[in-house]
Amino acid sequence: MVFLLKLTICWGFFALLYALLLRSETFFRSNRLYLLGTMLAGIVLAAADDQLLAPMQEDVLPMITLPVVSAGFQQAAEVSQQMESADYLWLIYFLGAAFMVLRTGWGITRLMQMATRGSSDLLPEGGRLIRSAEVQTPFSFFKWIFVPADWDRSPDAAARYMLAHERAHAEGWHSFDIMLMECLSAVFWFHPLVYWYRRSLRVVHEYLADAQASSLTDKKQYGLLLIRQSQSGMPVAFANHFFQSPLKQRLIMLMKQHSAPVRALRYGLVLPLAGLFILLFQQAPVIAQEVNGKSDSYDHQVQLPTSAPSDQVAKDNPCEQEPVFPGGMGALMDFMAKNIQYPKNAEGSIQEGTVVTSFTVNEEGGIQNVYVNNPSEMPAIYNAEAIRVVSMLPKWTPGKKNCKAGLFELCIPIKFKANGQPVSKADRVMNVPDTQTPPHYTGGQEELIKYLIANVKYPATAKQAKAEGTVIVKFIVEKDGSISTVEAHNTNGIHADIVAEAIRVVQTMPKWVPGIVDGEIVRVQFALPIRFKLD
Repeated sequence: MVFLLKLTICWGFFALLYALLLRSETFFRSNRLYLLGTMLAGIVLAAADDQLLAPMQEDVLPMITLPVVSAGFQQAAEVSQQMESADYLWLIYFLGAAFMVLRTGWGITRLMQMATRGSSDLLPEGGRLIRSAEVQTPFSFFKWIFVPADWDRSPDAAARYMLAHERAHAEGWHSFDIMLMECLSAVFWFHPLVYWYRRSLRVVHEYLADAQASSLTDKKQYGLLLIRQSQSGMPVAFANHFFQSPLKQRLIMLMKQHSAPVRALRYGLVLPLAGLFILLFQQAPVIAQEVNGKSDSYDHQVQLPTSAPSDQVAKDNPCEQEPVFPGGMGALMDFMAKNIQYPKNAEGSIQEGTVVTSFTVNEEGGIQNVYVNNPSEMPAIYNAEAIRVVSMLPKWTPGKKNCKAGLFELCIPIKFKANGQPVSKADRVMNVPDTQTPPHYTGGQEELIKYLIANVKYPATAKQAKAEGTVIVKFIVEKDGSISTVEAHNTNGIHADIVAEAIRVVQTMPKWVPGIVDGEIVRVQFALPIRFKLD
């Protein structure tokens, strides 16, 4: 959706510039280059990674670690298999694309048949003239020029003018533009602006061919020839024809005086306007941050996410809210517990471990970009099961940044374990959903972020090795608020000094405010992802 929005903005802006400044000018070759260039530039700008458009964009995407979800073997074995629903939008898209491809293939097939069944001769200027009884009016496809079978028996000079028209198409490689537009029309068949570009290019092609052919005769005589041929059939949709709509525009441009050279300055105006648009398009995320006074100009080398979601933060600052699962954290844990199935390997044995699964909640609350942070720590079947269940999550209430819906990256550690012996509530480690009052850093999440930013240092050895990665640091907030049992997960393939730095900073954190359940202080486990990324 974001890509399509960007593409529409770019194409719409370039189309508006063309309509206001360039469409009525007789600089046809320049107009052709403008249409081709801006059409491709719009795709590149829309597809460019956000990091290329705005290097500070990534800091705006918070990462929130949710409580650990435990998947017991016996519990998961009782859950029935659930079938994933088909994505009908993608099905409709591919059906539309397939239709456009088949349409183009059918046209090319017809051209091959005409060329095979007809008689052909090489032209002195290059190219091939093909006579066919299936052709009603001349048209061209690359270097092939198709004409009616009785072409040589034409009683007037009209045949020569029409041949000159099609030769202009062939020499200008206009069929290349048309085939490019057919490919893009197959990919973006649902987008109205792709048809505007295709139609505008065809019109420019006709202006170019008319200008070259009309130089052989009087323009009025050539215009009358266009009118006489206006009812002729057009057998192939994407070929260049002597008669191509719109006739009125072609006649107007044919009779129009050549644009004065001074009017070429309009292109000098278009270029800075397009450049300014691209600059603003690239810097929009950064400008938005600065206008709201919340520019995330923290150290780009270490990205420090927030901890578990807090309803209190949303109440204190309604413009900064994290995504919320329908029904709250308890409902999220219930959903995960009901849908996770404990995988077994080929021998039927089970394995214990934690799969840290990350995903993004988009502006509409949908789930996207699901992946596993530590794929090498557990067998592939466990990673696949974690991704499957997280991908099934229903829509969330979107989070807000600067009072607008934004993207949020969340992290769910899923612990696969066999059922163990129960322990007393006072001694066992609680997960955040089990607590009525979750523990929190003294001063809240903002102070936690400030502490981590001030204390996490990118190891020099890791910088030299150009090492990056995300370390999931798990720890327990004890009953007195102290930090204990600090462990690093997702360490495979990550530089050892990065792992050591993440553990060190968490171990040196000051005391937290402990969690409370049923009026009793309890131990609570947290997972904090710390991402190390070079500029």
